Amino acid sequence: MEEKIGAYKSPGKAHGFDFIFEGEIRFGPNYYKLKLDGELINNRIFGFEFKWHPESKYLALQEWLTTDYQKGPITALTIVDLKTRKFAKISKAEKGFIKPPKFENELIIFEKEYLASQNWEKE
Repeated sequence: MEEKIGAYKSPGKAHGFDFIFEGEIRFGPNYYKLKLDGELINNRIFGFEFKWHPESKYLALQEWLTTDYQKGPITALTIVDLKTRKFAKISKAEKGFIKPPKFENELIIFEKEYLASQNWEKE
């Protein structure tokens, strides 16, 4: 049975999506499948970060490119054109997470958050 996480409607209520729990990385956050306007998006997984365009033209998502603990996290900012249903990867973060906090007109503003590596030394 699918575990849906919310029903997120676009500002104009014309579109909506559900996150469907897929798994979690070791010592890290959950990742999800996406059901957009009732259609499951195959072969892609996403983090919980997203932003709707104010006029419901686009949906910005944090797409996960790997769940391999040794390689990742590797995430991408993915934009969905809601009219054409085309997906475009805008930017990628190796060993980090991309967050899309806002749209400004037709531009997406995003942040990259990198994990600091810790080197432990014995004294």
